[in-house]
Amino acid sequence: MSRLNPTMGAWAALIAGAVFGVNSNVVKAANNTGLTTMDLLIYQFGFAIVYFTGRFLIVNKGIHTKLPYTSLVKNPYNWIAGVTTVLTGLLYYSSIQITDPSIASLGLFQYPWILFLMGVLINKERVTGKHISAVILLWMGTLLLIGGTLAHITLPGLLFGFGAGISFATNLFSLQKITDHPFIKVFIFFIATIIALVFCLGQYRELNLFTIDALKFGFITAIWGQIASFELLAYAAKNVSSVTMATLTTTELPVAMLLTWFIWGPFPDFVRVSGLAVMVIAVLWLTFEQSRSVAQSSLQQKS
Repeated sequence: MSRLNPTMGAWAALIAGAVFGVNSNVVKAANNTGLTTMDLLIYQFGFAIVYFTGRFLIVNKGIHTKLPYTSLVKNPYNWIAGVTTVLTGLLYYSSIQITDPSIASLGLFQYPWILFLMGVLINKERVTGKHISAVILLWMGTLLLIGGTLAHITLPGLLFGFGAGISFATNLFSLQKITDHPFIKVFIFFIATIIALVFCLGQYRELNLFTIDALKFGFITAIWGQIASFELLAYAAKNVSSVTMATLTTTELPVAMLLTWFIWGPFPDFVRVSGLAVMVIAVLWLTFEQSRSVAQSSLQQKS
């Protein structure tokens, strides 16, 4: 895997997690207005496909790529990325719709260890003691963080969230192996948009598309949940390992929980605040170690 800029890739993964944390609460706010998962998905992928198509046309204007477009079809990871892009949103938003964002995030948060295993077993990535220590700290923080929320867990909400976690881990892993082609992002979102349309057509009688709320929240969640997050993750996936991605994107849970406390309540007790602190420390520590290892490698190359 090409690692052009591991430091920036690490920061992109970290920020992408925070973006997802913000987006989960926006989705919950949208659900409270009566909008469904399908209402949001159709607008999300509609805005996203317009953005990525427009971006492709502007950036590549007058440029003729030598790479054949058939290479996009032949790479199975391109298809996997497209399917899991919409599947993650579908399952995650369904979880948020029937439970609170912190529970949905708990299910989704199972993706780090799944992605961690994919990196080790499939990519044969090297795992250091620092990575293992960071994962242990993250799990300790998670247990403390969600302790007071366990009484409010609903099984369907948790299962949808866990399904989203499996899909998200697969999506992140596939982004490392997608074709390096100027049209790749359009191709991925074209697949995702077609699948979203199929799901939406199956529930067209329940859709509330032609409202101000649907347009407003659809646009906001498209920017946070699809466009910004995908740009960040696509960049991070090409610059850091699966193991690092699995750890740094966990900023999603602390951000989601913080916003949930402030917006929906109740205010957390000392144990949950301690769990949040442990998670933040683990993420910042790994980010610092990533930056330091890159700096040391640069010094060794210069000498």
